[in-house]
Order: sequence, then structure tokens, then C-alpha cells
Amino acid sequence: MNKQTYSHGKLLTSKAFPSHKLTEQWIQDKHFLKCETTELLLGKKSRKRNKLYCFYYLPTGCNVIMKVSQISEDYRFRRKVNLFITSLFKDYNYRSYIGSMRLHHANVDTIKPIAYWTFKRSWLNRKSYILYQKVEDKLTVSELCNNIDQSNGPNKDELVNTIAIRCVEIVKKIHAANIRHDDPHGGNILTNLNYQDVTELGTENINNARFTLIDNDRCTSARTLPKALKRFFDLKCLVRLSVCGLSRQKLLQLYLGEEYKAYWWYVLSFWSSGGFSVRKRINSVLKQVFHPSMRAV
Repeated sequence: MNKQTYSHGKLLTSKAFPSHKLTEQWIQDKHFLKCETTELLLGKKSRKRNKLYCFYYLPTGCNVIMKVSQISEDYRFRRKVNLFITSLFKDYNYRSYIGSMRLHHANVDTIKPIAYWTFKRSWLNRKSYILYQKVEDKLTVSELCNNIDQSNGPNKDELVNTIAIRCVEIVKKIHAANIRHDDPHGGNILTNLNYQDVTELGTENINNARFTLIDNDRCTSARTLPKALKRFFDLKCLVRLSVCGLSRQKLLQLYLGEEYKAYWWYVLSFWSSGGFSVRKRINSVLKQVFHPSMRAV
């Protein structure tokens, strides 16, 4: 990984791509600004905190995604200020770049980062960017689960259980590498499964498929801790793990296997209700009072 500064901010490029020198020059010459056009914008997948631009990048010979931190004008003024202050302390694109690199070293299928950089027009006007190879797989685990749920196949439960095991294995591999993702829900896992009729799928198809983790904005390194304490913090990731409508307790049992004990369910419940955040715990209580259907199961 090449790390340097240039006239408008920080710049990191991945040596995994032979064209990293060309990429550095492309960034230093500010050619990326020409790619921030509405024609290249992925509208459906762009969020209010980020914009995603897709284009063919000649130096790498593949389609790429350029993710830009950009606060939407749709936000109210108070929210804009809040996001701006947060961006001064947390750079999610930097987390995504470093996290993706570490996940690759842990042999987790994820996005392939090409470069990260910041661009400052002034102290108050800063954007961060991450450029990565586009994952051509389009089917998310959430969409796969919906298709299975709406089908009349006789082996629906078996398929769902196999998908859940594959997703749990990803999380376990992340934790084994001392990494936490914090957002491994079904919409952030893509699969290369290709089928005409979901009823034709079998567990063998799912076991042989590729499952790719995306959206690594919340990826962080974990401290070296004793096993029990490490697991206590690792279980926070399972709050966002959602697969085919399976309960959190079922996913926890798949995650822990023979090491499952009832007290780990109480730990997961602690994180589900807000953990150490007073604000989140209050919101969790209010949701349970006014929206009983949203209680953790």
C-alpha cells in the first residue's frame, strides 16, 4: 500500500493493482472530478451520505465504483451540521479502504480497493473518496431469501439454513482475523448465484456459490483481548446480521455452535438494546413500548 500526501489531501493506493502509479497521477491531476457526473451516478444505490459513480477505468481494464462522501441537500440544516462534525472525526471511506485490505488478507471475499484519497478545496469543504473494482454480482442475500420465501419449493427451510451458515461463516472468519464489520446484513452480501427458477436451487449450489461482502464503512480492527471478552464485543456484529428472517437467537446458535450458552444470548440482547449507548438504549425502550412488533427476537 502506497501512502502519501498531495496538494489537496491524503492519498493511498493499492499495490495489488499494477496500475497504481497511473492511478496516483490520475488523482493528482484531478481527473476524478470529471467522473462526478449524473450520467455515471448509481442513483438507486447512492445514499444521502455518499454518492456512488460507476465507470470503466482504463488503467485497470475493469468497471469501478467511486464512492464519494457527500452530504445530501435533502438533509435538514441540523442534520447537515451533525454529519459535518462527524466527518471531522470519522472518515468512513478510509475505514472502508483499510478494512477491505485487511479482509483480503483474511481471505474474505470482499470489494477490491484501488485507491483512497481526500480532496480539500478549503478547511470547511472536504470530500473523501474510495475507488474499488466493481463487484459484478448483483443478487444480494436479502433478494435471494425473498425469492426463496415466495417460492413453493419443498426444501425452503434447508436452503435458508444453508444461506445462514454461509453468512455466519463470513462473520466468524472476520472475527478470527481480529476485525469487526458491524453491518453484515443480507443487503451487504452479494452472491454469484444464477438461476431461472429458485425451486431448482439446492444446498450444493449455495455451498459452491461465491458470497462477497460489500459496504465496509464500519469495518474496524479489534484489540487483542482474552477470548471471553473478545467474544463479548464481537457479538455486537450479530445485531446487524439478518438472514431470511431467522431469529437472532438462531443465528447466535449457528455462530457459536457447541459453545452456545444461554448467557451469550443475554450479551446479544444487551447489544441489541443499545449496548453502552444511553441514547440507543432509550430509543430501544421507546420502540418496544410504542412498536411491540419491533422487539428483538
